Amino acid sequence: MAEYLTKEEIKQWRSSLEKITLEEFAARLGKLIEEAKPTNDVVDMVMNEQKVTTENHSNIDKQDKFSAIAQRAFERERQISHTPFSISRPKQQNKPVKQEKKKATAQSDVKPADVNIKLKKSLTDREQTVLDYLISHVNQTVYAKDLAELLGLPRDYIYKYIKNLRAKIEGNNLQNCQGGGFIFTA
Repeated sequence: MAEYLTKEEIKQWRSSLEKITLEEFAARLGKLIEEAKPTNDVVDMVMNEQKVTTENHSNIDKQDKFSAIAQRAFERERQISHTPFSISRPKQQNKPVKQEKKKATAQSDVKPADVNIKLKKSLTDREQTVLDYLISHVNQTVYAKDLAELLGLPRDYIYKYIKNLRAKIEGNNLQNCQGGGFIFTA
């Protein structure tokens, strides 16, 4: 009966600088490599069966998953964006903007003066939407929840757009309010 490689011999093969396979190393020593033992572990049996079934369809499944993800991303971008990329801006996006403008005119009948803003960099569509809203509410407190509702995004994402606007607008026109929210000054 032939002997099998020990753990120490396998470690010795790994640490050697020679570029030979484990089988060649075992042949030099006159030993065999121990074959994988059959397992009765439920996890191993289930995982091995899954590998066999998914290997046949893995390329097709991956392509389907990628195309489905790409289609969902395309549809979401069409909903959000009002650039030439999309056909039109969805109705649900337009309604909050109109309602907010009505609220602003009801709160103050004075229209804001023309605001001259110098930009260091060009704005994205969402940043432009946020800036337009802030300009329509000059010298008024605007809260992140209002901007989140305007863009249809979670409130946490709004802070990123405010940070980007501060970096792209020359001057110090966009400030934090002490009670929370933001104020845009002319």
